[in-house]
Amino acid sequence: MATGQYVMTISRLTVDKLGVKLYDRVSAVMAELVANSYDADATEVTIKAPMGTYLATTRGDAGYKIVVSDNGVGMVPDVVNPFYLKVGGERRKDPMRGNRSAKYGRRVMGRKGVGKLAPFGICKTIEVITAGGEIVEGIGPDGTPAEGYLTAHFIMKSSDMMADHDEQYRPEIGALDRRVIPEHGTTLILSNFIRRMVPETPTLSRQLSQRFGVAANNWLVKLIDTEKAVGTPSREVVVGAFDIDTMPNTKVTFKGDGTEATDAGKASNWQAIGPDGAVLPGFCAGFVHSDGRFYPVTGWVAYAKESYRDDLMAGVRVYCRGKIAAQTSLFNLRSGFTGEYQVRSYLVGELEADWLDEAEDLIQTDRRDILWSDDLGQKFEEWGQNVVKLLGTLSREPLKKQATADFMKAGNVVERVQQQFPGDEWKPIRDTTLRIAKMMGERLRQGEIEDQEHVDALVQLSLMLGPHVTLDDKLREAAEAEEGAVGVLASILRTARVAELSSYGMIAEKRVQVIEKIMNLKDDPMQLEQALQDSIEEAPWLINPQWSPITSNQSLSTLKTEFEKFFKKETGEEIKLNEFDSKGKRPDFVLSSQDYGLQIIEIKRSGHTITNAEWDRIQVYIDVMDKFLKLPGHEEFLAIFKRFFVTLVCDGIGLTGAQKRAFDAYRDDRVVEHITWTNFLRRTQHMHKEFLEEANRQKKLALAS
Repeated sequence: MATGQYVMTISRLTVDKLGVKLYDRVSAVMAELVANSYDADATEVTIKAPMGTYLATTRGDAGYKIVVSDNGVGMVPDVVNPFYLKVGGERRKDPMRGNRSAKYGRRVMGRKGVGKLAPFGICKTIEVITAGGEIVEGIGPDGTPAEGYLTAHFIMKSSDMMADHDEQYRPEIGALDRRVIPEHGTTLILSNFIRRMVPETPTLSRQLSQRFGVAANNWLVKLIDTEKAVGTPSREVVVGAFDIDTMPNTKVTFKGDGTEATDAGKASNWQAIGPDGAVLPGFCAGFVHSDGRFYPVTGWVAYAKESYRDDLMAGVRVYCRGKIAAQTSLFNLRSGFTGEYQVRSYLVGELEADWLDEAEDLIQTDRRDILWSDDLGQKFEEWGQNVVKLLGTLSREPLKKQATADFMKAGNVVERVQQQFPGDEWKPIRDTTLRIAKMMGERLRQGEIEDQEHVDALVQLSLMLGPHVTLDDKLREAAEAEEGAVGVLASILRTARVAELSSYGMIAEKRVQVIEKIMNLKDDPMQLEQALQDSIEEAPWLINPQWSPITSNQSLSTLKTEFEKFFKKETGEEIKLNEFDSKGKRPDFVLSSQDYGLQIIEIKRSGHTITNAEWDRIQVYIDVMDKFLKLPGHEEFLAIFKRFFVTLVCDGIGLTGAQKRAFDAYRDDRVVEHITWTNFLRRTQHMHKEFLEEANRQKKLALAS
């Protein structure tokens, strides 16, 4: 191809730094090209690309093309050099173009003139076809006379531009150059790609909408997936607004009187409006700098309805002339302020600060952040930090309400409470349980609410606490009732009785469920024995509802410790009672108390028959315990535990000789009780079911009275 009139003066380093190194993502490149189309007064931009596809393989280019076309004013050949190929030119200071677009008067986004190099971050060849100006007569694409818009057509290649010298670069001339075509506008064709992936259509659409804060009736961006057949419903998508659902009653809005710039004396015209619609005293939509000028900031900040699902929605997006300038979560605010966790997880916003690139350009070239170190940047940062603190304070109660609502929904709380405590008679317990559940819910974080197991555990805890708290409240109310209010007092005590029985009933019901689970282990004797041994320490009611755990009886705990010492002194052997060491050693036996008696519980696996040797060991326990309780100084133990006996859980007794005679004598004297596994499980289950049935019966009687 020929080269000629189109000239770019640019250094190899500039192409590398402002193109290849700066824009390495497809979405960032597309955003720059779309911004150029906006500044060119386009009303429609179309991006054709292979969505969700790598543009090159590990071996090299895969032959794909990305085509970005618009219906903007375009360019005629004579303006390409001064307007397009001049890198780093101040477009807004150019008297021929100015600060606003020619046709629609848009505040132009571009300033540095480097966006045209962005595609070199993902490809090596950019073909430009642009037509503009007035309608003229000339030669059409097919070589015949035609009427239309004069076209400039040229191809730029990074390999040529990045040659090791700083001489003028002359792009190749395309076949359509200086021909006339029917429509004005600009088309860029990108090819010869580096290995980069084009996002899926929904992702790219969201990325582009996030980068532009432009809302206009005459502005549309369309994505076309070239990998899908024509007519496929999802082949074409129009980029919509970047919408974020916000939490009710958390939005703070900043707005002014509509003037572009104002002095410090007019700062009061720019207001901060709270979630309730009232003006927030002490805050305004912007700040006064040391230069005496007021710098307006418009838009809004709020809490998202749900925690961040991606980086695009995280924090506050700051726009300048409708194009993103930065995204910040806290305006660099340090930790330790009120509502910090919620702010870090939920703060969202959209602010417009058109002065960011006016007198001084405070926007980093890649538009990923603001130059906060600048004096003006520091003042903006200070203003933003105060906004973050404000929102952290204002949104405390709305956050609690949202967390409560989410918890109540996730845990199906209202329905479960209604099911557990039905009818008007249960309303006091139902109300208390719901109040407890709401107190738990308002303190939860989003991640905890999404943990269904955690939510269910809290709902269950609320159901258990409801009757207890109701009982306590009603007893206190009865105690404080005025004398003579007999009817009121009786009603209070009746409700308290219902709450008490409900609490007992729930406990019994859970115990029955646990016992039924243990009974299901009966076919696995080893697991069954281990399950019972492991449970007795904290839940001795599994064996007998009257048994008490050592941890709930200080005298029993002291006796256990002293007996272990005495046993070693007497026998030279160490024993473990109901505690487990780090190696998981099983206890030799378990101590418990019942009816002021001391009980030794010995559990053998299902199907086991006790032998003479095992009985001899039990006999030692009995003899040493008898001696221990009669020692001088142990009168207190004898006063509390007037007797002691052994409960032996095993399926068979295989004793002979002296051991059998000793066992029979102890059993006759009720010092030893033998229970088979079948009888043990049946008795335990039966005792708890009777307890549950009686509790339910008493509740019905209390409600009927």
